[in-house]
Amino acid sequence: MKYKLRSLTFLALIITLLLGIAPVASAKTRQLHLIDFLYENHNNDESFGILTQDTANAIEIIDFYGAYLIEGFLQEIKKVNIQNLADYLEDEITSMFNDGVIDIYDLFYLLSTLDSLGTTLDLNLHDKIYEYINETVQITGGFSPTNTSTSANMISTFFIYNIFTLIDEPIKNQPVENQTLHKNWVLSCNNTDGGYGGNQTLSSTLLTTYYAIYLVDDLGDFNDLANHTSTLNYLKSFYINNPDNLVNYGGYLPDAFAENSLLSSTYFCVEGIRIIDSNELNKIKTVNWVLNHQNFLDGGFSDHNEENDQKISSISASYYAFEILKVFNSLDLLNEEIFMVEFNFLTLIIVTSISGIIIAAIYLIWRKRRI
Repeated sequence: MKYKLRSLTFLALIITLLLGIAPVASAKTRQLHLIDFLYENHNNDESFGILTQDTANAIEIIDFYGAYLIEGFLQEIKKVNIQNLADYLEDEITSMFNDGVIDIYDLFYLLSTLDSLGTTLDLNLHDKIYEYINETVQITGGFSPTNTSTSANMISTFFIYNIFTLIDEPIKNQPVENQTLHKNWVLSCNNTDGGYGGNQTLSSTLLTTYYAIYLVDDLGDFNDLANHTSTLNYLKSFYINNPDNLVNYGGYLPDAFAENSLLSSTYFCVEGIRIIDSNELNKIKTVNWVLNHQNFLDGGFSDHNEENDQKISSISASYYAFEILKVFNSLDLLNEEIFMVEFNFLTLIIVTSISGIIIAAIYLIWRKRRI
């Protein structure tokens, strides 16, 4: 009886030890957790997530780390078939033009993904895109969202400006007067608060202000902004510098009435401020805020959701987190090795298998002693 009790006690100690060691043994870096999260959202057609933006964002991160193929012990092989994905993307663009319904938002992200893959665009498709976006230019500057619209807006101007670059027809290669025309149109959207609206009649928003800064800087210099000091202060007004506000400390709000900073709004502010004056950024606070948004239930990054205590990661939030860290040259922090906090199936299999072996061994020894 004493022997049996000692055996059971020994078994309990071994299982407890295994439960403690297994998660540590399966520790991975923040970077690997992030990449695993992206692959969890990998679709059969080689795309990622739901939106075209999801695929573009995921591929940009995967391409940065060269993670098109991942093999590991006791885990399924993860890989992106680059050729199949490229074919899928070109088919999506072709269908868009065949149907006659062109969404410049989707077109930008489809082309952006192809660019990350290093794929050469079909010449016929290139010509169709070039012809279409040329028809969106407005004589007073800026670009409209469709080739039938006569009204430019900041968002369509940002996307079409970058589509020109993605098809190797950058506006910077056009006559200087064309560049000046578009830059002056962007500047005409300036408001007295230092921000920029979607057009000359709309109020400032963080998104359109960031697009304006990007476009003016790329077409000339940030000093060409109507009042770059005022614009800088506009961006800084969204910053949360209250250490008592733990959830938001170090992040930037999406608008003046928001209660929570988001990874997307923080990226737009950080990148806009960097262009104007990087010395006005608070690197340590913002980087720590970003790292605190990595969700170890799935490895991705998530924003705080007041209506749901369960944080849900998204590819877009993960992308903005990645980009913010890149702006601060802090991607090396993703090399930190950590382990998943939940009890996963791999841990369960390891512990169960070894426990079974130990139980069987104890039983055989016990039977042998009885004999």
